[in-house]
Amino acid sequence: MSRGNSNSRKGRTTRQRRKRSSRSKTRTKRRYQSTHGSRRLSTRQRVEQLRVFAAFNRVRRGEAKSATEAARAERTTVRAMQKLAPDALIQDRPGGRIGVKPTDRYSARVEILAKDVGPKVVIARGSRQRGLAGQHRAVYNRVLEGVEPPSALDQFRGKKVGGYELVSDFDELSTFAQAGFLSQLDSLYVSPETSL
Repeated sequence: MSRGNSNSRKGRTTRQRRKRSSRSKTRTKRRYQSTHGSRRLSTRQRVEQLRVFAAFNRVRRGEAKSATEAARAERTTVRAMQKLAPDALIQDRPGGRIGVKPTDRYSARVEILAKDVGPKVVIARGSRQRGLAGQHRAVYNRVLEGVEPPSALDQFRGKKVGGYELVSDFDELSTFAQAGFLSQLDSLYVSPETSL
């Protein structure tokens, strides 16, 4: 076999390897952007994305029967859902009904009531953490209103959102409430401008 043929074959193999590597990087980049897209969104889009997340929560909690109904309730649209959180949606066929997946991997800033800390803005990673933060807020408010017993907080013992453990002790919750900390907690999702 001639030396020229050997070199051209080596050149071809190297080019193919580079091409494959480039394709792999592009796929990884696309996957990263679709999951962590909020890093590339404008402030206005991120605010809209928070409405989209709230709409997803409605569907997952059974408070809305469809993505359209949930979007309307949260003052957003199905088109915004498709644009800002496409990986959280499912569609059985083109032009078919759009549904919300049981979970997603999008992150969002949320304000929680953390053990030994009080109100804290953290990044909730994925729908499970976002849902846990929302559930915790709803339960501690019902406990403080006397609708649920203090023992309802026990389910959050050792549970964390954004690396911080949630308050699960009634005495600590009462202390935070008496100090006026809870009046500072406006909504679960936090504006993108708010510092951590």
